[in-house]
Amino acid sequence: MMAAKTPRMTKTVLVVDDDAAIVRMLKDAIGLFRHEHAYTVVTAGDGADGLAALQRDPFDLVLLDMFMPRMTGLELLAHMRRLRIETPVLMLTGNDDTRSAADALACGIFAYVPKPFDLQHLEHLVSLALSPRSTAAVA
Repeated sequence: MMAAKTPRMTKTVLVVDDDAAIVRMLKDAIGLFRHEHAYTVVTAGDGADGLAALQRDPFDLVLLDMFMPRMTGLELLAHMRRLRIETPVLMLTGNDDTRSAADALACGIFAYVPKPFDLQHLEHLVSLALSPRSTAAVA
């Protein structure tokens, strides 16, 4: 007799990026991660839409592009902190501006992730960020 499979808890991830190809790739990749839980992925095309989503619904994790039109990732992060939204954030960027990386880390992001992504590394960071014992930032 086969044992009943335990249903996996679902984590909700918000992906905020203005590059539709990256959003699609992240959505597909996160769906394939083999963690102890399943994922629901919600997307926003810029920081302003991301802020609206965060004010509307709770999320377990935010993958946030640093440079976007209308509202940058750092501006969205500042709004999140003012609103006391403590959701872990993985800051994504194709720009290796160390000042911006330092600013993001100072704002309390969980990790800074350079583009192009190493999907295994990203999978590991997502797992760490969603772990109940994760509190320290990872660079």
